[in-house]
Amino acid sequence: MATEAPRTAVPPKRPMPAPAAAGDGDAQQQPQIRIEERKFALLDFCRTCIKLNGSDIHLQAQSVPMIRVDGRPKFLDCPPVPDEWMNEYVNNVMNAQAEPQEKRDILEHKGSVDVAFPMPDKAARFRTNIFHSRERFAIVMRRIVTKIPNFEELKLPPQVEELADHQRGIVIVSGTTGSGKSTSLAAIIGKINRTRAERIITVEDPVEYQHENAKSLVSQVEVGTDSESYEYALRAMMRQDPDVILIGEIRDSFSLSTALRAADTGHMVYTTVHATNAPMTIERMVSLFQTDQKELQQTQLGLNLIAVMTQRLAKKRDGKGRVPVVELMMATPLVRKYILDGEFEKLKACVGQRESGSQSFDQHLTDLFQKQIIDVTEARRLASNQDALNLALRGISNSDTKLR
Repeated sequence: MATEAPRTAVPPKRPMPAPAAAGDGDAQQQPQIRIEERKFALLDFCRTCIKLNGSDIHLQAQSVPMIRVDGRPKFLDCPPVPDEWMNEYVNNVMNAQAEPQEKRDILEHKGSVDVAFPMPDKAARFRTNIFHSRERFAIVMRRIVTKIPNFEELKLPPQVEELADHQRGIVIVSGTTGSGKSTSLAAIIGKINRTRAERIITVEDPVEYQHENAKSLVSQVEVGTDSESYEYALRAMMRQDPDVILIGEIRDSFSLSTALRAADTGHMVYTTVHATNAPMTIERMVSLFQTDQKELQQTQLGLNLIAVMTQRLAKKRDGKGRVPVVELMMATPLVRKYILDGEFEKLKACVGQRESGSQSFDQHLTDLFQKQIIDVTEARRLASNQDALNLALRGISNSDTKLR
């Protein structure tokens, strides 16, 4: 346990000015958000995050707090957090758990612990990681927006909404941490729930979006709260008569085999994988195949795949929020053949075939630029092939440089 430091002197309380951010040209200094100077409770940071529409809170002993807004980290204009405050914040989070002592033991013996922290007034929930940094406490809290998003709000391509219309198979959503995978899946599950009668079961760690029953019956299993482990929840799920299954993340061979087996037995499966583009997503799945079942699982993936959707987030031209950039690889007969034959390196050529519903990142970036949603700097920053993108942005295309 970290040694408690003396409490930081706090000036008299004063009103909260408007958030003040440093200019974009100041690369050395992070922008700051000005807040009241006083002793802060954990909920004060949660409320500030909500007010600023932030995504993440970073609290660390003897460091100035930080909130991430529109993908950019911004320091709060307040003193560093003393050790005793951090101890109090950790206690606040632990006491909100169903088994506080169990979580404390994990933190003590493993050095970090993942939990969910709901605000008492239900204004928001936070996916929270508590860990140690130089023998002091640190906390990262990812804000979970509980309102189920719709496709119009997210500005996703129409092909993505159509992924909710399938009755069986597997849809894989990939991207880096914080790229909006859970949000897109929440929109898909939300549409299924609103439009048809199904038995929907989700296994998540933690539950991010809470779905209320509409036309479907929805059960959401949170690992650590509703089930002792991810593996146990997945085993139990198949005995709970699901039609639609959401597996929060393919994290190992067991979760992969469960997802493929469910799709192969007539269920509709949605899941996520950490990967940076659609072809790499397939390679990531293949790397998790069990050695003694590689041929079977490759066949299951090839025959049951519906689509791979990979996301990145782009800053809007007006500076107000971000918009998803989507790469789609639909499971055309050619894609299925390449997977079944193990010719994964050929999948890249299938991504840009828009006549089949697929699209590359660079094609979507070009669309967003032409609609004046993003600027050219952001398009180039996120491009997979900058030379091809530059030609497309100038309206130039030929058989050698066509966007793929």
